[in-house]
Amino acid sequence: MRSIRILATVAAASAITLAAYAGEVKTDLPGIGTERQLLQKDDPTSAGSFDGTWMYVNRDTHFALWVRTKNGVPQVRLQFQSLASPEAFESDWDGKALYYMAGNPVTFELKLGESNVDRIVGKWSWVLTVGNSMRRETADIVIYRTVYGRTLMMDFENYEKTITSGGKNKIMKAPVVWNWVKISNREILWDELPF
Repeated sequence: MRSIRILATVAAASAITLAAYAGEVKTDLPGIGTERQLLQKDDPTSAGSFDGTWMYVNRDTHFALWVRTKNGVPQVRLQFQSLASPEAFESDWDGKALYYMAGNPVTFELKLGESNVDRIVGKWSWVLTVGNSMRRETADIVIYRTVYGRTLMMDFENYEKTITSGGKNKIMKAPVVWNWVKISNREILWDELPF
């Protein structure tokens, strides 16, 4: 029953987040009942640029993404604020953050790979360790601009969330895509974002 609720939540969030996008991608994950989940993704565009400040918001989180190009190579810095728990972090320009939640270490990394002016790729890793328990999120990330270059698609390919508790792993695999909105061509402060 709990897994049905989780899948329903993922399906609802995906449908709300992706309602405006044209291309459908079928997944192998079941939806509610017998249907399969569908993701709608817009086509990439070369309009606009990555450099500047981007924002992603859902009912539980606020994210800011700052992108800059240094010596022809993109760099990213990410800031996160949970609205559901007392968790927050800000990464450095290498996409790394080490912080503590209730005294327990948490590591985050968005490590960029081969990228160009229209596509950024990387690896997402977010790990919280509490004694013998752990929460681990991993994915291959593909980022590209859409529509008029003022929106950004962050596609979490091979997304996997593992919760380890009592020596047992619970693994959730789901299609995850976030749509970001460009706030400014400049690097603006977190406090200036329209959350």
